[in-house]
Amino acid sequence: MAEVAARAGMFAPLRHGTYRLLWIGQSSHAFALWMEQIARPFLVLAIGYGAAEVGIALAWRTVPQLVFGLFAGVISDWFDRRTILVVTKINVLILSIAFAALLISGRLELWHVYAFQFLRGTLMAFEQPARQSMIAQILPPQQVVGGVALMSATQNVMRIVGSAVGGVAIEVIGINNTFVLLAVVYIGAVVTTLMLRVATHERPADTSMKAVIPALIEGGRYAWGHTTIRAILLMSFVYFTFGMSYTQVFVPLFAEDVMGIGAGGAGLMVSLTGVGALVSALVVASKQPRRVGLALPLIVWTFGAMLVAFAVTSYLPRPLGLIIPFIFITLTGATQTMFFSLSNAAMLSSAPAEMRGRVISLLSLDRGVMSLGGMGAGFLAEVQGVQIAQIVYGGICVIGGLGIALLYKELRTMEIDPDAFEPGHGHGGRRGGAVIAPRPVAVEPVAPPST
Repeated sequence: MAEVAARAGMFAPLRHGTYRLLWIGQSSHAFALWMEQIARPFLVLAIGYGAAEVGIALAWRTVPQLVFGLFAGVISDWFDRRTILVVTKINVLILSIAFAALLISGRLELWHVYAFQFLRGTLMAFEQPARQSMIAQILPPQQVVGGVALMSATQNVMRIVGSAVGGVAIEVIGINNTFVLLAVVYIGAVVTTLMLRVATHERPADTSMKAVIPALIEGGRYAWGHTTIRAILLMSFVYFTFGMSYTQVFVPLFAEDVMGIGAGGAGLMVSLTGVGALVSALVVASKQPRRVGLALPLIVWTFGAMLVAFAVTSYLPRPLGLIIPFIFITLTGATQTMFFSLSNAAMLSSAPAEMRGRVISLLSLDRGVMSLGGMGAGFLAEVQGVQIAQIVYGGICVIGGLGIALLYKELRTMEIDPDAFEPGHGHGGRRGGAVIAPRPVAVEPVAPPST
């Protein structure tokens, strides 16, 4: 089946109209998101605050994913996913308009930034599992891995364009008008999402509040009892806590305090990570890799090594101290998108269809710990300097990637089986060429094995 997918081409998922609309809507959303990723740290700095507040602002975005992430997975499994996407996109647009109005009126304070971040992160917590689960719902089984990778490619095209536009916009039209532009761009995401037509998926009969906790426990027991999913979650914890602070905390601080290249330079650096990420996403989409269990820890190790190299080479005298870090930041982006697409595909393939929302939502807990990592990065940068802080964080990723690979043999031998995306398939993934199922000694099965 992998050969069939490869012959279909890396852009085959775009031939499906529903996926194409989802893809276009996510393009608009991601463009605005990456503009905001560049603009937000410089807004915090512009209103008179420093590195610690930049890290706290990131924390307010990601804390809701810790609080609401698992509930969002249940909502994705229980309710219409198109409706979830429509509601979240419309509310993001309303928030963006209100934030821009406060900024233009001169009434914006730091607590407004934190409040916007918290509300925006809450909406993201509910949007992500619905969107990721919908990919497996609307595409043929052989194209799901490619569809996930193409969605990652979209994110990274928009990282290139959105980050560059964000940095340039701050310099040319000012920080206030940049946030106005953000609100305008979100309109495209709302319109395209409203055009989606998706058949409803199978849902349980009991969707009352009293059934929420048992559903959460069911999803948690399944994931923790499945050795491969547990390993991916632990690896994601390391990756998001100590790796993903680099674009939203470290890059702006390097640009401002170390390299002296300002918002435009920060936008260029994040755009370069998008160039590397786009190339790797297209490779994943075209090659349809199956040995993801071996690839994932190697990716985390490489990611950490690139972050360390980025920080170390920034000590070099100019022009090397600018050119070489830019090379390493580009390579960092390539490893980032590989991890996103392959870990999501592995999680989707390892869960039965009726539980994919809850399993994918567990990744939001790992993304939620970005708040802890971001706060720690900001404070460590103030105490030890931004370069030392980035070296420490990158080194932890190196150690974590190697350690988890050594601890979990099941992860190293795991392969993705396209048949796992067939309706009614109970358990996905492979171990030594056989379908991986949860280990019965760890937990009682919560779904019948495939027949």
